[in-house]
Amino acid sequence: MFLVAGPSVVALIAALTVVSAGGPSGFASFLATIFFLFTFAVAAMAVTIDGALSCDFSIPLRASLTAIIGAAASFTLASYLFHCLLPPLVLSLFALCGAVIMGACSLLAHDYGGRQRAAVASAV
Repeated sequence: MFLVAGPSVVALIAALTVVSAGGPSGFASFLATIFFLFTFAVAAMAVTIDGALSCDFSIPLRASLTAIIGAAASFTLASYLFHCLLPPLVLSLFALCGAVIMGACSLLAHDYGGRQRAAVASAV
């Protein structure tokens, strides 16, 4: 969920924003690719932490912690890569978007039906 849905949604939103603003489609494709790769790196960090938290924490706490980690990771990576190009206000938007996307992915990745646990329990 993290490595597919998160980066795909961000890339789609970036491309649609550029196209709706009247920008060239080549730039929209380039920007979508850059944001996809950026979000993929952040999602890879967040999925590792979310997997470690899944056994010990409740769903709301785990989603909140994953959102905080997504915000910190995206702000840190954006600050490192784009500090010369973007003002600090825009860099803070990376943190907000990272928190929303990674928190949503954490909620969507949870098995609410318990099917996975039942399959493991029946195999044991």
